Amino acid sequence: MNKRTVMLFKALGCSWRLKILEHLSKGTMCICEFDDLYSIDKTTLSRHVKALVDTGLVKENRNGTRKELSIADRRVLEIIELAKSITDVSSQESE
Repeated sequence: MNKRTVMLFKALGCSWRLKILEHLSKGTMCICEFDDLYSIDKTTLSRHVKALVDTGLVKENRNGTRKELSIADRRVLEIIELAKSITDVSSQESE
């Protein structure tokens, strides 16, 4: 497995990053809007956003003073949905 694939799965292995991607699935958002959604300090939020940007999952654009985020490749949402369906099936089988 190549390094970028490993980085992608590492990025998806964090619940905060999954929450960020979930909100971005609805469209472009300013990073400042996440302050209102979650009780997470700005440094921690920035670190998670940087991880998503570095893996190529999220694009970051400046619009004046606003830092706008959007999903770079929507196929990541398919990966997340597939993972959810796998865990749903696994939990049903173990019952």
